[in-house]
Amino acid sequence: MRNTTDVIVIGGGAAGLFCAGLIAGGGKRVTLLEKNDKVGRKLGITGKGRCNLTNNSEPRKVIENIPGNGRFLYSAVNSFTPQDMMEFIESRGVPLKTERASRVFPVSDRAADIVNALLGFIRDTGVERVTATAKSLIIEDGALRGVKTDRGAYYASTVVVATGGVSYPLTGSTGDGYIFARQAGHTVVQPRASLVPLTEKGEMCAKMQGFSLKNVGVKFTDGKGRTVYEDFGELMFTHFGVTGPVILSASAHLRNVGSESYTLHIDLKPALDEKKLDERILRDFDKYRNRAFRNALGDLAGHSMIPVIVERSGIDPDKEVNSVTKEERRGLVALFKDFTVEISGTRPIEEAVVTRGGVSVKEIDPKTMESKYLRGLYFAGEVMDVDAYTGGFNLQIAWSTAHAAAAAILDKGENKMHINVAIDGPSGAGKSTLAKLVAKEMGLIYVDTGALYRTVGLYVLRKGVGSRDEEGVTALLDEINIEMRYENDTQRMILNGEDVTDLIRTPEVTKYASDTSAIQSVRAFLLDTQRSLAKKYSVIMDGRDIGTVVLPDSDVKIFLVASPEVRAARRLKDFEAKGVDISYERVLKDIVERDYNDSHRAAAPLKPAEDSVLLDTSNMNVGEVKEAIESIIRAAME
Repeated sequence: MRNTTDVIVIGGGAAGLFCAGLIAGGGKRVTLLEKNDKVGRKLGITGKGRCNLTNNSEPRKVIENIPGNGRFLYSAVNSFTPQDMMEFIESRGVPLKTERASRVFPVSDRAADIVNALLGFIRDTGVERVTATAKSLIIEDGALRGVKTDRGAYYASTVVVATGGVSYPLTGSTGDGYIFARQAGHTVVQPRASLVPLTEKGEMCAKMQGFSLKNVGVKFTDGKGRTVYEDFGELMFTHFGVTGPVILSASAHLRNVGSESYTLHIDLKPALDEKKLDERILRDFDKYRNRAFRNALGDLAGHSMIPVIVERSGIDPDKEVNSVTKEERRGLVALFKDFTVEISGTRPIEEAVVTRGGVSVKEIDPKTMESKYLRGLYFAGEVMDVDAYTGGFNLQIAWSTAHAAAAAILDKGENKMHINVAIDGPSGAGKSTLAKLVAKEMGLIYVDTGALYRTVGLYVLRKGVGSRDEEGVTALLDEINIEMRYENDTQRMILNGEDVTDLIRTPEVTKYASDTSAIQSVRAFLLDTQRSLAKKYSVIMDGRDIGTVVLPDSDVKIFLVASPEVRAARRLKDFEAKGVDISYERVLKDIVERDYNDSHRAAAPLKPAEDSVLLDTSNMNVGEVKEAIESIIRAAME
């Protein structure tokens, strides 16, 4: 009998389970292939058996904690956020808690509860579980037909590869997904270890193996002495080097470890500065006066560490402590404050928590996770070349990419077209007018992002804070609550309950908006509002960095330009229609000044995205520009 289904998901880990359940919940027949008898094995041991399933933070923080290919995940993470995952897990009956550094765990501290929640999810949605080892994809005449396994062939035109990397091979992550990717023509970036113990040059750590340090400061520097990572916490010396929570975290930041030299600096007494530490050593020496130096360090260092401390201090181990010179004591203080370990590399990838490398994301659609080479083939989770720092970010990658793949598969064939349009350009180029007209014509939601910045500018102006006073403006942000309402197809701006739509268009507010928009904290404050709207609706946004920063994965990017003189004339007509008394010269001066400020600001300067369409409106009327924009959008929707 031929085993036929709608979708095959290969891999019963975090991404595979979640993706399979979402697709089946959407009405598709799903077969989940997993080589192990039990699914979710790696998930069950994460976070020391507690499962740090995500980080309770905004999407931008998740992206910031993905060092390599964070930009690739903009769409996926903004479409399915940490809060979305927390809501899902709690809806499955598992209460959650947020701990230090926004790490999220089940209240029970049992990773098994998360695994069971996902098991219940795929059971309730009707996913068919098959214990089988996938061997290869079935590709006939350039089309995906299914998967060959050690238990026969399974047929489907859609396959999701969620097999993980090559870390923790006993849980089933043995790099099988790379075989399937290469079969479809994909490039696999060389897998390397991340979140992994580090090895040392020499054998100093081996002399202290098994000895743990708690509440110590750590810093890593590269070969040029630049600090690449700092933290505070626990580590342990081993026969090969160092391990422990702060070491695993640090390893993700040492992107070239093995080919570049790194040094670990340990502050053994972070609570004491050098003066207080020297006083502490003097007290201990007085306490153990007349004893040999090697026998006077028991209160300062652990038993296993004392021989190494003595050796590295250069002080005669048999010297009486009351004979230790001031210079020798200073050297001892320096050693306690900066105990160094030269790093040579990492432990084998099999001992890593996460795999760095995998299927090249350049060959995967960032919105859908679908292969650009083979239609119907999708990827989710660690099998791709995306990895993050510790803190729940790696599992959030699994959830977000699984959701993106599932949503794309369910949308296929339903004639649904979610589209986002970014229109950028300088002040007076006609962005807002045209975006409103196109939105109404094509059924899109118009989002006037400039109005958001103008609303912030109005509040700052009212408070009497300078528009370029970064510290002062930042301090006001917690006081601001902005809502966007739509009445009769008109966007209304609500500032702390007050409708300020007609108050934010004055020249003074315009200047404040330009200046405050260059402040990074203001841009971060408004960024999530804009992205959440694009996540829910097909939108058209206009501004100065929509295509480059706010919606870098938007389907259509248009950059409108016009000469300063033409734009000044247009703006003057707007002011005259509103009864604002202002000269052409003043308007032109303000536009030229704003152009300079917007294009030279440090935060998201005004510039066209690399893949934007440049449209000069200087010699075009509104109808002609509108028609040109609609033509560009329709071409993208075909």
